[in-house]
Amino acid sequence: MFISVLFGAALATLAHADHRITLRNNCNFGVGLTLSNFPHNGIDYSGPGIPDIGAHSSFDLFVPDRWNGRICDRPPNSGCQNDCFGGIAFGEAPCSMTEWTFDSPNIGGQTDYDISNIQGYSVPQQIIPDGGCSVVTCTSQGCPCDQAYRPGDTSGTCGGTGPVDQATRVCGSSGYTVV
Repeated sequence: MFISVLFGAALATLAHADHRITLRNNCNFGVGLTLSNFPHNGIDYSGPGIPDIGAHSSFDLFVPDRWNGRICDRPPNSGCQNDCFGGIAFGEAPCSMTEWTFDSPNIGGQTDYDISNIQGYSVPQQIIPDGGCSVVTCTSQGCPCDQAYRPGDTSGTCGGTGPVDQATRVCGSSGYTVV
């Protein structure tokens, strides 16, 4: 009996490994990033903070299963250090972010992810999933609605002109790279 319980616990641990998000800075300058557990309806990340990432460097972040949160650019005077809120809605410098819901039971245990410029556009970004799922890329404030949420647009429909949440992607990958 004891061996069966121990074996079952070991299998459960293997089935639920953390997810890797590689944060890669291709810029000629360093970037500061903030991780937020907002909206606090998943398993919170409680590991070390993200260090500033130097020019042409990367950092591997490991978030727990069912983590739901944001990773945002932290430009000076943006206010985006607090749950990635700040930016244009608060009369502060803009801050781009990525948004994540890992292992969502609402989508068969997969992950949804997107680039959001709702708090304003501050830096080009790209999310590249391991394993062939859809890449999203936003290189300007006016990038297409199917690639990122636009500055100030909280409708989820590209200002009422498109389907709901067209910037969001769904994937079963356990690893992602944010450039």
